[in-house]
Formats: sequence, C-alpha cells, structure tokens
Amino acid sequence: MLSEDEIENLVERISSKMRKHYDSQNSIQEDELLSIDEAAKFVKLSKATLYGLVHKKEIPYSKKGKRLYFQKSELFDWVKSGRKETKQSMNYKVDEYLSRNRLA
Repeated sequence: MLSEDEIENLVERISSKMRKHYDSQNSIQEDELLSIDEAAKFVKLSKATLYGLVHKKEIPYSKKGKRLYFQKSELFDWVKSGRKETKQSMNYKVDEYLSRNRLA
C-alpha cells in the first residue's frame, strides 16, 4: 500500500514523463522539412515571392543541391517575428514600465 506522499510523487513523475514525450512529439512535427510548394502554402505566399525572399536571404532556408528546404518551425518563427504591436499593447507596456520605475 502506498502512502499519500508516495502517490503524489508517482503522479508527478508520470506527468513529467508524459509532458516530455508530448513536447518531443510536437518538436518533431514542428521541425518538419517542407518543400518550396509546401512552404509557400504554409506562409501563404506565392512561390515566386518565396524565391525572391530566398534570393535576398530574408527567410530561413536550407539548400541541398538544387533543392530548397524549409523547416516548419523556422518559418513559423519568421512569420511571428514580423508581428507589429498595437498602440494599446505599447501603451500598456509604457504604463507598466513607468509604474515600476517611478521617480521618488
């Protein structure tokens, strides 16, 4: 028979292992390699636009021989990096900064 502490410890260990497994499965799916066609669909741009961004080295890619490859996770991060903040969120950050750094 297990004590309450032993049960809690066991549950925590099982939960931790399940989280690690889930995270590793998600990272494998996110790091999926995409072809130029798949990448264009993923970022919702034309192939010509994607080729232009590759030529200007403005988008992360890999090249093996004559083929281009894109990591899904890198494309996702690239899209997120272009996110612009709203005035409301900037005002909130300014207010938060000023409240933490008030002059005495």
